[in-house]
Amino acid sequence: MMASYKVDCRSNCKGNHDGQKDSFSCHQPVIVKSRPRKRYYVRYAIVPFEEDFTHEFKGHRNLCREDVPQRCYNPETGRSTRAPVSRALCAFLNTGKGGTVYLGITDDGSVKGIRLTLYQKDHVVLGLEDAFSRFNPPVPKHMWHLEFVPVVREGSPDLLKECSDDISAHSLNEPRRLKEHVFRTYEYCWCDKDALAQFNLGVLVSDYVIEITVHTFDSGDPRNGQMTKADLKLSPVYENEEGKAYFRRQASLFTHTVQEIVELTRQQVREHYQPIVDKLRTELYELRQGEDTQDGGVSAAT
Repeated sequence: MMASYKVDCRSNCKGNHDGQKDSFSCHQPVIVKSRPRKRYYVRYAIVPFEEDFTHEFKGHRNLCREDVPQRCYNPETGRSTRAPVSRALCAFLNTGKGGTVYLGITDDGSVKGIRLTLYQKDHVVLGLEDAFSRFNPPVPKHMWHLEFVPVVREGSPDLLKECSDDISAHSLNEPRRLKEHVFRTYEYCWCDKDALAQFNLGVLVSDYVIEITVHTFDSGDPRNGQMTKADLKLSPVYENEEGKAYFRRQASLFTHTVQEIVELTRQQVREHYQPIVDKLRTELYELRQGEDTQDGGVSAAT
């Protein structure tokens, strides 16, 4: 089922597009560099970290199951060669420790980037909001952060210009930015068709690595109060739009059965209460020791 939304990005505006490889190649080991208040990746460089418990690489921007193209499905196995981004995000949420998905970095850690127009960036932001709204429970906005980091060529004379793209500099009242986008489908949205038209006209469009960060669950944050039960303040278990609860183990994703989730919750409850039980036992022991000492003193006096 497709869904369409209007861009209402006055409070959280950024956007997206599919990248194409050019003829330049770079094998520098360090890719993320900094200038005052600017970050960027170097094209074809290898990032200085690997996929692990808190890092996931994706070479595409298919956020949910419906975004995955039909060509990626194998009718013989009934499986897809491409996993939607929502699975990794769900796993980061369920670990409670957070993590970042890097769209535009391939499995080997190579920076390719994803080519995005302003309108496609809007599409990514709204598409991610739509995906998180379909989680059970829905994921509130304070639990995640989205950033578009430019991808540039090593030694490019226009390096500063390439890193200077700022979405906030564009008018939020531009009519085309208020046009409805279509989600939950692998077919092109109008913004993708517009990007293709620009490419055919020779218009240069910037590449980006899209960083989607899920924050660590903070039981002390009052905004998370409605997502916890009783006074345990345990991280909730999320299901993505597929109705599956994914978890993270090193760099792999896996699902738990209902019984396994029950056992996991019991373990978390034990870990929560065990220090309290140990403290009470110590206090009770000391209290009994004190009573025995007093009884011994009374007997001696008698």
